[in-house]
Amino acid sequence: MENKKSVISAPADAKGEDVTTWALPDGAIARLGRGCSPDFTFSPDGQSLAIGNTLGLWVYDLETLSPIALWEAERGLIVSVAFSPNGKWIAAYNSDEILKVLDIQNGTCLTQVETDEYITGLVFSPDSQYLAAAYARTSTVEIWHAETCEQVTQFTVDTEEAAFYRPVSFSPDSQLIASTCIPDTADNAESIVVWDVQSREQIAYLSGHTRKAGIDANIWVTTLCFSPCRQFLASGSEDGTVYVWDINTWQQVREYTDYGEVCGISPSYSPDGILRAAIVHYDKTGPATISVCNLESGEQLYTDQVWGNTTDSSHPVDGGNTLEFSNGSLLAYECRHEFINVWTPEYPYKRQFTHSPISFPAYERTSISFPTAMFSDDGKTLAVKHHHEGVVLWDIASKRSRPAVKVDSVGKNQFLYKTDSGKLYVASIKDDKAALWEADSDGMPLIEATGREYWSASPALSPTGELFAYADADGNLKVWDVNSGSQLYELKHSLKENDNENDETICDLQFSYDGKILASESNYPHAHVISWDMELGEEIDNSLNDNVITRILGRLVLRYLKPRSREVVHISHDRQYLSSIGNNSYLYDVKQNDYLTRLTLPQGLEDMFWAAKFSICGKYFAAGTWWQEGMEKMAICLWEVETGRLIVTFRGHPTDVHALAFSPDNKLLASASYDGTILLWDLTPYL
Repeated sequence: MENKKSVISAPADAKGEDVTTWALPDGAIARLGRGCSPDFTFSPDGQSLAIGNTLGLWVYDLETLSPIALWEAERGLIVSVAFSPNGKWIAAYNSDEILKVLDIQNGTCLTQVETDEYITGLVFSPDSQYLAAAYARTSTVEIWHAETCEQVTQFTVDTEEAAFYRPVSFSPDSQLIASTCIPDTADNAESIVVWDVQSREQIAYLSGHTRKAGIDANIWVTTLCFSPCRQFLASGSEDGTVYVWDINTWQQVREYTDYGEVCGISPSYSPDGILRAAIVHYDKTGPATISVCNLESGEQLYTDQVWGNTTDSSHPVDGGNTLEFSNGSLLAYECRHEFINVWTPEYPYKRQFTHSPISFPAYERTSISFPTAMFSDDGKTLAVKHHHEGVVLWDIASKRSRPAVKVDSVGKNQFLYKTDSGKLYVASIKDDKAALWEADSDGMPLIEATGREYWSASPALSPTGELFAYADADGNLKVWDVNSGSQLYELKHSLKENDNENDETICDLQFSYDGKILASESNYPHAHVISWDMELGEEIDNSLNDNVITRILGRLVLRYLKPRSREVVHISHDRQYLSSIGNNSYLYDVKQNDYLTRLTLPQGLEDMFWAAKFSICGKYFAAGTWWQEGMEKMAICLWEVETGRLIVTFRGHPTDVHALAFSPDNKLLASASYDGTILLWDLTPYL
């Protein structure tokens, strides 16, 4: 596969480009997913949309809604982006606190600067001469020369409390700059500060956005924008209030409120001076919406229902980083962590494209109780559990994804299993219902039961696929026969009530590898494990003798065989080997009841490994690192089990590796990361 590098000046054919091969790290042959946590900005001509996210900087053509460039993928973690009005540059700021100015024609870095604080607001001046940034934890606004990143000046308000989101905006003539601060006052009301760029003097301090009655938290001002005539400054806050200030007198001249229950409003002036706003409307009982309206006339120009039921989905717009509204007519927003929606003058209706799965994979705690990535037995499909989108099935050949359960009402709180026979199953929890499905089927659930609440242990499926178990908040364990779809047992794991409101709960359920034992664990104030005989439906022995521990082979091994707070246990497919990854990493032979070998770890990474997996044949073992400060690329190491020899180390993800999976033929290794992508690594040169 070609390691493609795209260029904006040569747009790609939407049907002819395989973006899964763009900007790949050494050793990888494909990337599934395009990153998560987006920040948007429109090009000055309204023809392109830039998306900065955990993977890097994407540029999309707005006519075809197809990607035409991927830059900064070497590091990724882009948190803020901005186009220059002259169309020559794009600024990208990453979570390493590095700001870069890129050439818009080819993505090359023209200049960069490392900042002292975390940037949340980033904007070019209208004349493209300056680049300004507002810092998150201080009241400082810093200004650089746009093309060289040489510092021009800093503006600071002396006294304030820490904040996070700070907008920043230039006036049309580039002479004024506005941002926000939280003064150290009794009500902690957020204020707007305006400076003169040339004289470098503070010329206005506006205190209109105050904390509302009954609300303890600060109400952030999320948007600032000057009118094209330079006569007004509009400010929008997350409580749905917009104020308009007269620049000549710095008095508030208009106020727009009463938009219902909202979680954000973004005002923006059109080129002809009409003040519009994008509003996220909240409704606890029904669909939430995003709308665009003319604030002066009240005319509604656009509306979209962004999720079906607010009680079952996460918000489509989180703060200021997932919605962009500019020029009073360009709107982009993320929906359900999967789609990007856009509304523009050329296409005044909703258009949607997939930028998914951009929800990050769940992390894998052990190879039995929390499997989050695995290949089908034929190696053609990769199943991955995602935090926001349930279980997703990736077709390796086409690199396209599909939901594992094709029923909209199933909910997104899902769990992935693979039985010894090679079948993939998905359990789902929605409201008080627990269900078990065969993956990729259109039929009815195999089991559908009630009485299971969310805040208890994840459901468990026996490795044989014959038994399904879940626990409720009161410690009742319900065990079902998968073949008949009937309940077999209801067992009672007694829980204790505590005076400090931290009542004991069931935190873990696991079957033994033969399905004959179920272990339930409660976690407060001390771990309490009970083992249950699945043939008799009764408790075995609360002391957990060595025979029971060996047969369960899960988190219990970690706690009772060799407890180490920084170590994670993984088990080989044939249950012959255990791995312990941490400060003292080794492989353990279960059948011989002895240590097999110590693992050779790369220097400096001894205590950074988390996700791990044995190959199905048991000959190889892989582990990936968890991010720690100072790390640029996460390591994924491959060892030979018999000798502990380190075969190869891959580096590609910019942040935590959550799960690993070997293809059945050992030709591919899949790594799922918190960055919202899955990398496929070619193992054939090494094995």
